[in-house]
Amino acid sequence: MIYLVTKVKALFKSSKYECISIEKSKEIINSMGKIRGLDTETMGLNPHTKALLTVQIGTKKDQVVIDCTTINIWEYKDILEDSNILYILANAKFDIQFFFKHSIILSRVWDVMLAEKIRYLGYPKRSFHADLKTLEYKYLNKYMDKTVRGKITKVGLTEEVIVYAANDVVDLEDLMNAQIKALEKEDLVKAVQLENRFVVPLAYMEWCGVKLDVEKWKAKMVKDAKRLKIALTKLNDWVVKHYGKDSRFTKVDLQGDLFSGFNTDPQCIINWNSAAQVIPLFKAIGINTSTVDSKTKKLKDSVDAKLLEPQAKDFEILPIYLDYKEAQKVCSTYGQNWLDQINPETGRVYTKFNQLGTNTARISSGGKDKNAKIEYVNFLNLPADPETRSCFIAEKGNSWISIDYSGQESFIMASISNDKALIHELMEGSGDLHALTAYMSYPDQIPRDTKITEIKEKYHHLRQLAKKIEFGFNYGGDFNTIHRNLGISIEEAKKIYENYMSGFSGLAKYQEYCRKIVMEKGYILLNPISKYRAHIYDFESLRSMQEKMQDREFWKYYREMKRESPNCDTVQEVRDFFKKKGECERNSINYRIQHTGALCYKVSMIYFFKWLVENNLFNKVLITVTPYDEINCEAPVEIAEKVATRLHAIMVKAGEIFCTRCKLDADISRCKDGTLPNYWIH
Repeated sequence: MIYLVTKVKALFKSSKYECISIEKSKEIINSMGKIRGLDTETMGLNPHTKALLTVQIGTKKDQVVIDCTTINIWEYKDILEDSNILYILANAKFDIQFFFKHSIILSRVWDVMLAEKIRYLGYPKRSFHADLKTLEYKYLNKYMDKTVRGKITKVGLTEEVIVYAANDVVDLEDLMNAQIKALEKEDLVKAVQLENRFVVPLAYMEWCGVKLDVEKWKAKMVKDAKRLKIALTKLNDWVVKHYGKDSRFTKVDLQGDLFSGFNTDPQCIINWNSAAQVIPLFKAIGINTSTVDSKTKKLKDSVDAKLLEPQAKDFEILPIYLDYKEAQKVCSTYGQNWLDQINPETGRVYTKFNQLGTNTARISSGGKDKNAKIEYVNFLNLPADPETRSCFIAEKGNSWISIDYSGQESFIMASISNDKALIHELMEGSGDLHALTAYMSYPDQIPRDTKITEIKEKYHHLRQLAKKIEFGFNYGGDFNTIHRNLGISIEEAKKIYENYMSGFSGLAKYQEYCRKIVMEKGYILLNPISKYRAHIYDFESLRSMQEKMQDREFWKYYREMKRESPNCDTVQEVRDFFKKKGECERNSINYRIQHTGALCYKVSMIYFFKWLVENNLFNKVLITVTPYDEINCEAPVEIAEKVATRLHAIMVKAGEIFCTRCKLDADISRCKDGTLPNYWIH
């Protein structure tokens, strides 16, 4: 039965539903039991500027549709915030923010879309669908007609909309139960429960946004534009210097014009933003631009930074070009777009967060909204330089609180690998892993009686090289990675690799285990506590190829084909197999570290938000921009120290859950005088 709660009953008379009072609706809702479907219809997508049209609460038996144009949803605050009730939603983060607008905070939710995304973590986004219409058909074999949804903002509340709204909550409990059965078989229930607890804090962070110092940002834009202009001038001058007048890369304007005069000096004609124009120049110089296309598996030309950076020391133009591209990125990404997205009502900048934005279950932010014609800014990839970060400020009367994990990834890596050398250095030694890496990697250059604390000063250049070695090996790379990153010979890279793995034997054993398991299971167990899995999407094809390669006759055939036709399908299949296998093995190591860091962050956010709500600090303490290993918020000056202390304790406690062999600490950023700042200090 459908029930409608409205103050204009005469307008909505229908045989399809019954109009009832607020009191009667509460009786019906309270009789529904402990599990209820919940959904909203809104007059737009922006919770800060658009209003609720309806809120619908229901089960298979009864559905209550509340007309929010005439009824204040605050009337249902106690019902919606009841911690004994589980509300089932689809795309919960969207609905939650519209409730925030009315200071209503849902306690317990189950998002059917999140649950589905957990099941398919690791799959390409376009390979599956998690919308309500698809899920209803998949699990319940029911077809939902969603054509009404596109009309709602135009027509408002009608009989058709009321019935449509009610139908959105009818099957949510059945859908959840069907999902749980599938999740239990895959041991993923705990993972979904964690994400459902995290969705409310994440919605709050999205709701809060961040305040930007406009004048400071504009001054930075001028500086960035100047840097871009200087880099562009250097590139053009280099081409003119080396190719002069007679070149396909330059031109001479013999006519001139009335404004610039008769300048017959050669000019560079390359558009540096066009890879098609840059590649011929680089090829002519001798720069390698050849790489393998990840989709087609065929060779192609590219000016990707990862391809060019190892060659930068050998070609004078490359550092200039890379600086130009970086300056261009800064200007385009962190320029006018941020100013354009300042909300005129709140004065803050907002983004959209994707809760499972990566295969490691880390969040991501940004992206395009086709309906709103907006490309949202990316909160998670902001430059770490002080000039950029100081542009992010607290509201008047607030302090900025920034707390980040100290060396998070190193501690996690040491803990999950149980490497004795790493653990000892972190817990009892200097904590300088770069120096320890240098010591292990260069035994011929660093005497064995050298103290780790002495390496930074005595062997600074080796310690600098050790940074690239450490991050290369620890994330699943091999000697080829170091060969590319350091620009050294294969033989030298192999020697460093052997030295490193010999020095960190626990890490070596752990990595070998990861490589073995991923090719057996077809997925990466991201963390033994959380049970999250990152699936290898095309594992069956890998397994099939692996079985083929067990046959000696196959290799005999392969060698013949390679000799006669080196680019044939069989040869390409073998190349693709080893490339994909290597990628899977690297990810099996890297993903665990990244995911465990994400867990520390998510659990911290869950408990911090819970503490805010319990202490009536909702909408007083604002959670703002948040990089991967850092939580930022702003709080009234008078309670800022209390908030900072509590958040620090929560982050340390969360670290203890997932980093069991090393104590993961966190640092509170402060001004030189020890006080909390009113802007972002990192």
